[in-house]
Amino acid sequence: MSALDLRGWLLKYARSLGFYGARYIQLGRPCWGLEESEPGCAIRYLSTSSQADREDEHWIASDPAIGRIRGAYEPFSWSTRTGASLTPHQRGWLDGERARGVDAGLVLPVQDSAGCPAYLSLFGFDESSIQSLIEKRAPEMAFLAGQFHALAKRLVPIAEWVGRAPRLSNRELECLRLAALGQTVDESGQTLGISGRTVEFHLRNSLEKLGASSKLRAVVLAFGAGAAVAV
Repeated sequence: MSALDLRGWLLKYARSLGFYGARYIQLGRPCWGLEESEPGCAIRYLSTSSQADREDEHWIASDPAIGRIRGAYEPFSWSTRTGASLTPHQRGWLDGERARGVDAGLVLPVQDSAGCPAYLSLFGFDESSIQSLIEKRAPEMAFLAGQFHALAKRLVPIAEWVGRAPRLSNRELECLRLAALGQTVDESGQTLGISGRTVEFHLRNSLEKLGASSKLRAVVLAFGAGAAVAV
C-alpha cells in the first residue's frame, strides 16, 4: 500500500457514509506548558479535497477541531454554523468550509502512544444526521480510524513544512526536557553526566534556534510546533 492507496480508501469510506470527503491529521508531540490555544502543528496530513493544495499548515491550524483532539476518545460532530468561543481564524475557517458547500462534519480522534494524537475529519453531512451516525456506529468508526492511523504512520511522510522548523540536537532536547521538569542547570548536568556550563550552552542554543524568550516557551515551540517530532 501507499499514501495514494490510503487516500483512495479514505475517500471511498467517507462517501460510503454520505460525506463529500475526508482529511487525516496527526499532531506534533505535546509538552509541558502547552495550552489549548497551542495544540501543536500538524506533522502528517492527507486530504481527499479537490482543493488540498490550498490546505497548508496555517489553514490546518485554524481547524476548530484541533483544540479538542488531545485527550478525546469519542467521535464528535462540528458545524459551520456555530461560532461561540471561536477565534477569528477559526470562524474564518468555518466560513470557508461553508462557502465550499460544507454544513458540518465528523471527527474521529485517535490517541497515539507516542503522544502524537491524530484524527480523521469527514466533511459534508448535516449535523443531525452525524449525531445519529455517531450513536449507531461510533465503536466501528473509532476502530477503523485507529487502523488508518497505524498505516498512515508508515505510509504518509512527515509534512514538508515540518522540515522547515528549526531542528534541535538530542542533547538540546534533553536539556529542555529537564529544564521543563524544574531541574537547575547543575541538576541537569548531574542527570546527563555533563557540566552545568555545558547545559547552559545547549539551552542557549535551543532558545536561539527557536526564537524563544524563555525555557518553557522553547519547550512549547519544540514539541508543539514540530521542531521535535515523534515519528
